[in-house]
Amino acid sequence: MERPHLKLPPWAKSLSARLLVLTVGFVMLAEIFVFAPSVARYRVDWLKAHLDSGYLAALALEATPDQMIPDDLEKELLSNAGIEAVILRRDDRKLLLQRDDMPAKVDHDVDLTTFSILMALYEGLSTLTQPHDRMLRVVGMPSMAPDFEIEILVHEHGLAEDMRNFGWRVMGLSLVISFFTAGLVYFALNRLLVRPMRTLTSDMIRFRENPQDQGSVIVPDDRDDEIGIARHELANMQHDLQAMLNQRRRLAALGTAATKISHDLRNALATSMLMTEKLAQSEDQEVRAVVPRLLSSMERAVYISEQTLSFAREAPPTLDIARFTLIELIEEVRDQVLLQNGGESLLAPESLDTAKEPCKAKIHIELPPELMIEADYDQLFRAFSNLIRNPLDAGATEVTIKLAPANDQNKEDAFAEILIMDNGPGLPEKAIKNLFVPFAATGRKGGTGLGLAIARELILAHEGDLRLSATGPDGATFCVQLRVIM
Repeated sequence: MERPHLKLPPWAKSLSARLLVLTVGFVMLAEIFVFAPSVARYRVDWLKAHLDSGYLAALALEATPDQMIPDDLEKELLSNAGIEAVILRRDDRKLLLQRDDMPAKVDHDVDLTTFSILMALYEGLSTLTQPHDRMLRVVGMPSMAPDFEIEILVHEHGLAEDMRNFGWRVMGLSLVISFFTAGLVYFALNRLLVRPMRTLTSDMIRFRENPQDQGSVIVPDDRDDEIGIARHELANMQHDLQAMLNQRRRLAALGTAATKISHDLRNALATSMLMTEKLAQSEDQEVRAVVPRLLSSMERAVYISEQTLSFAREAPPTLDIARFTLIELIEEVRDQVLLQNGGESLLAPESLDTAKEPCKAKIHIELPPELMIEADYDQLFRAFSNLIRNPLDAGATEVTIKLAPANDQNKEDAFAEILIMDNGPGLPEKAIKNLFVPFAATGRKGGTGLGLAIARELILAHEGDLRLSATGPDGATFCVQLRVIM
């Protein structure tokens, strides 16, 4: 099924919009860590300023001879200072300046002689979130007379209102800084990263729509950073992909033709084999002598045609899963391979003088009888037939099928590794380089190179694997990994 072609997203869902939102969010998050200490420091400075104002009001009281001033002047001094009362202590004397309507209850004490950052943050947050007006008693030393201790009474609502106004100003400034910084970061990253990535994505979409068009290949630029390297590598990959597509198109056409030829050739060979069998009944001794070789050659041609047709199918093999022991499968494969490699064709009449000679090769099976598997019997039969028949056709006289040693087994208990060892001449270097490539890897004259390719495809369909473990002048060893029932 053809997958839908993707398009670049709209700006609201693009990487650029996300980058802008994230930048503003991160800058605002950083501003929060600046906002809280700023507001807390503003609260401390506000209280110290009112301490200084209260000290100045108390000095007016101290300047009078009898330390008494009219009530109107007293109220005006306290009103200008923004406080309700002030107490100034000098040695053994205490000066008091207060309103007549001053409340007698103090709700909260604030000691400015001891300063703690955590306490300042907590008190500032408490003032901002306080729903009711509280009377604060503030104790501290005025900045103009640090040797004297002074106390003032002040309403908290004025402090809270000034803190909120200051907070809004800080918040507004933070927003301006955030958007200004985010804008700079956005335009910088958009130009350096996002825009080149969108261009790269657009080029990839255009190439996907028509990969065979040379004009859709990405043109690398002069950038030497990661994006420039990515464009260069992607351009090289697109060139390689176009070459592979062209080769695949030619191979597909060739494969279609070969499939049709193999199908027609197999039908023609079947008819020829039937006619050749009739020649076996000829009274001419020389004609009867060449019939077996003629039949053998035709069987080989039919076998090659069947392998080509089998490999030419597009869909993966359909599996008919059943449970059976591995040894019964290998024994049946052994019997058939020995029978097929036992000399003349089985289609020759039994009454011929050239009777079938027994196969001289030996196939040893060293598998535990209790080893069970769940697989497609016929498909695995074909795979092991190819793996066992290939070394015999290449000149081997002995083939051994056994389990790999315990220390070489796959760590997963659900898999077993079966070794297929022979004493043949080994695989040539050309065959090793193209081991599972169809029509390329063949170790004997007249081979198609399809046997190993088909065997590996069938084993992979069973979630297994096939690999060459060793090869040399003393023979080759293939390893088949299969899922087993423990």
